[in-house]
Amino acid sequence: MGMAKLNIWVSRTDDPCSVDDETWYIIIYDCDGEVLEWCDKRYVVLPARCGHLEVEVPPGCYCIRAVWGYGMRADELWGNHFTEATIVQARCEETVCVKLFNPGAHRCGYIYKLAIADMVARNVLEPDLAKRLHEAIDEVLEQIPIPMKKFEMGHEDEIAKLVEEHEGREGTKKR
Repeated sequence: MGMAKLNIWVSRTDDPCSVDDETWYIIIYDCDGEVLEWCDKRYVVLPARCGHLEVEVPPGCYCIRAVWGYGMRADELWGNHFTEATIVQARCEETVCVKLFNPGAHRCGYIYKLAIADMVARNVLEPDLAKRLHEAIDEVLEQIPIPMKKFEMGHEDEIAKLVEEHEGREGTKKR
């Protein structure tokens, strides 16, 4: 048996088919949510120059993210610090390509508003606090450019309607 190889790529902000030309730092987590540690190596903050890193890991299932840092990037006013997470199954002697999506702050604010509404529906969050949060997020979102590629933001109502219809037919409602 041999090592698995991961080819990890990071997209530019809100552009999943691109590769960023900045340096990112890759973090590989094990299934327990801990940074992978193997053979005296800790797989945390591994530089991915020009948005790419090739790294060998023991076979296993991993959760991978990237971060560009916690300061300001001169060329990116509206980006996040972390990419979305990707789960990968790395097998012996195989190479796995992984693409990490780098969402913009607008997308995250939009999705966070949906999470706030869900917390109110579950009685986890008071409606008056949720209202203030929504207003504050809306105020911020008005100042941030809307992503050119909207994905879920372009047809969220359709998605919600079709999921609800599907759950009604299948009796699979999970919430």
